[in-house]
Amino acid sequence: MPQRRLLVIANPISGRGNARRLLPHFDKLAAATDISVEVRLTERAGHGRELASQAAGQGFDAVAAVGGDGTINEIINGLGPHGLPLMLVPQGTGNVLGKELRASRKVMDYLSAVREWRIGTRDLGRLSNGRLFSCFVGAGFDGQCTRALAERKGAIHMAQYVPIMWKAIKHSDFRTLKVTGAEHCEAQVSYTLVAITPEYGGPMWLTAKAKPDDGRFDVLTVHQRITPLSLIKLVSFAMLKRMGSAGSTRFFRTNKVKVESEEEVPIQVDGDFAGFLPIEAEVLPGALSYFKR
Repeated sequence: MPQRRLLVIANPISGRGNARRLLPHFDKLAAATDISVEVRLTERAGHGRELASQAAGQGFDAVAAVGGDGTINEIINGLGPHGLPLMLVPQGTGNVLGKELRASRKVMDYLSAVREWRIGTRDLGRLSNGRLFSCFVGAGFDGQCTRALAERKGAIHMAQYVPIMWKAIKHSDFRTLKVTGAEHCEAQVSYTLVAITPEYGGPMWLTAKAKPDDGRFDVLTVHQRITPLSLIKLVSFAMLKRMGSAGSTRFFRTNKVKVESEEEVPIQVDGDFAGFLPIEAEVLPGALSYFKR
């Protein structure tokens, strides 16, 4: 059997530079599993996607992503649906997908998974412009937060999110979102989350009943103004995994969804600012392959 080849794509500034320091550990993994490893560092926004898109054509059998949520989303988009298996070594702040996959920051924790070539699958979402996402798309308040974060330079720390959130409230009085699924529609929405994952980030679970391998989105809609008080209440319900108990929230499941608005409403995709409404999205069942620890 030919020697398997692993391409490591790493963002050298992720994890305050820790991503670069991890790279020698891939040599240890290669020696212990008889695979070939090649490391390439990202140099600019979008570079991870370019490198990942070339991997299969260059004879690699899998790709390791070392970086934060933005880098990982780039690499997933480069691999495309039903592409090469992904080894995830999270180094960012949120690491939502990493937590979902029980991914480790320690390369050698993947020793048995690589030896046995133990691969799992889960769903991806795809927007009408072709962009893939592994966790969620949010329209409204969190879109405004990521818009503000995108204007900052350098690494983002968790403590920086709090003042950004409070400032974003002033610019998030949205009331005209319309969310349409295959068999359901919600109007006069102030915020919506189209989710594959049950976790949202940190200790919050906005769509706690979501399953990443059921071929459906779990869609949350909020039907009240986003104010300091309402945000505190919603965050409290999310931390208790009881978003359904908040009187202003509704849920439905669908394999396709359209979100539109009469206002200019910002969106986030897997935690990164991604423009404005409208969007359309569909589920791609089992489209992401990954190493199971």
